[in-house]
Amino acid sequence: MVTYLAQHYLDHSQNVFPTQIAVRCAGSQMTYRKLYQSSNQLANSLRCNGISRQDRVALYLRRSPNCIIAIMGILKADAIYVPIDPKSPIARVMKIIDDCKPSALVCDTETVEQIIKVIPQMGYLPKIFVMEYRDRLSIPSCHSTIDQEQIERAVGTCPDYRNVDSDIACILYTSGSTGEPKGVMISHLNIVNYIEWAVDCFGINQQDQILNTAPFHFDMSTFDIYCSLKSGATLCIVPENLLLFPDRLLDLMEKEGITIWKGVSSLLMYIARSASLVRRRLPTLKKVLFGGESLPTKYLIEWMKAYPDKLFYNVYGPTEATGISAYYLVKDLSQDASEKIPIGRACGNTEVFLLKEDDSMAGIEEVGELCIRGSGISRGYWNDRAKTEEVFITNPLTQIPGDRVYRTGDMALLRKDGNYEFLGRKDTQVKYLGYRIDLSEIEHAIITLDNVRDASVILCPSETFCMSKLVAFVVAENGLDPQGILAELSNKLPRYMLPQRVLLVKDIPRTDRGKIDRQTLGELLSNRDPQS
Repeated sequence: MVTYLAQHYLDHSQNVFPTQIAVRCAGSQMTYRKLYQSSNQLANSLRCNGISRQDRVALYLRRSPNCIIAIMGILKADAIYVPIDPKSPIARVMKIIDDCKPSALVCDTETVEQIIKVIPQMGYLPKIFVMEYRDRLSIPSCHSTIDQEQIERAVGTCPDYRNVDSDIACILYTSGSTGEPKGVMISHLNIVNYIEWAVDCFGINQQDQILNTAPFHFDMSTFDIYCSLKSGATLCIVPENLLLFPDRLLDLMEKEGITIWKGVSSLLMYIARSASLVRRRLPTLKKVLFGGESLPTKYLIEWMKAYPDKLFYNVYGPTEATGISAYYLVKDLSQDASEKIPIGRACGNTEVFLLKEDDSMAGIEEVGELCIRGSGISRGYWNDRAKTEEVFITNPLTQIPGDRVYRTGDMALLRKDGNYEFLGRKDTQVKYLGYRIDLSEIEHAIITLDNVRDASVILCPSETFCMSKLVAFVVAENGLDPQGILAELSNKLPRYMLPQRVLLVKDIPRTDRGKIDRQTLGELLSNRDPQS
């Protein structure tokens, strides 16, 4: 079967593995045949209600198998799915809706009540599909909604597809440095290019049980969903209430016989810190992929000591490049916690390279901005041509029209062994005391200290002094105090890189993508010390 659209994976697997469990979550499950039929019904219902090619359809659902039905149904209707986090503040939800102007929203009993309250603010009336039966809904009858009973009246045959591979499959909203949501346009070609490589590289087949811990509005979930659908594996969606309890999450992984997990580094760090890693646990787990942000080496050491028989991959890839752009199989991990874990080499049909400030290519062990080219590069940002043209550029090394390169804003170097090493964000490089400093380098040094669990550093202006200062936020234990931290750091960092202030905190705030939330840290400092 020729595969050029993302939904072709489901069409193929339902033919080959009709009775195989496709999705499982919190005791409920469905076969590939059922997923195929239900998504066809939703697709035909969407079409009957005026949804057409490349219309946006917002996915506003809590974590459940319904999310996969909805994603497949929207794609089968030739439309674009736009996943929205139901836990987001309603102001952010409205910004996304205002930006992409969805023709329809797919909701459940809880989220539909939230959205109906703000419909008057939209300025138009999108169709609302509620994946629940009418007798379970408590919404005013004046609102026109299509419920589950009406969806199931639609035929279950597969509609004819009108899309081509360059059409947009989904818009994933992420936050930039300003905190404003920006929608990354991911095409069918982007997804298929990524998944064809990933399934082959990681040897995924119908025997696998793939754990999904990533939110569906996060690009990490692309791996979970489509690797499962292509290979006929089972996708195991972790219920929301288990993500905060490491022991219960590991229990679920054992119960479900999980074989592959792609998780954010912060969650692996959280589990390691909880003392939940016991060698006898997770007997079926074979491969762990981690990414989203750098995983401190000392936590990977704990994972690999507990599970020496499992494979660990450090994976790197921004949303703008669909999924994974570079990967590294960790084999001989140094026991030195200060040694960084490489992000490795480029994936199939992908090129990564480093550009210096003058747009020339950086040499071996030279620092440069990491750039990516290939079929994984997205279409750009929805409704933001200026931002798209700023970072999706013509390859400066060739100047060939149409040779697009994505400038990631990430700084890296190419090691002598041919592996890339991630150094930090371009926007975390600051000028301080005349020196150019990378805040992530200070953070890395702090985290390597004994009894430090997590850390982040920001450069903040000071009203008391006529210059900015470096402030470190540290999660410590066993009585470690700020002066002790600074004393130990003085043996690791030059004097100009030492923080002027160390604040002990309970946790480092992170986004749902596992990245340090520096904006919240700045607000925390202002609230704690208005004169800072």
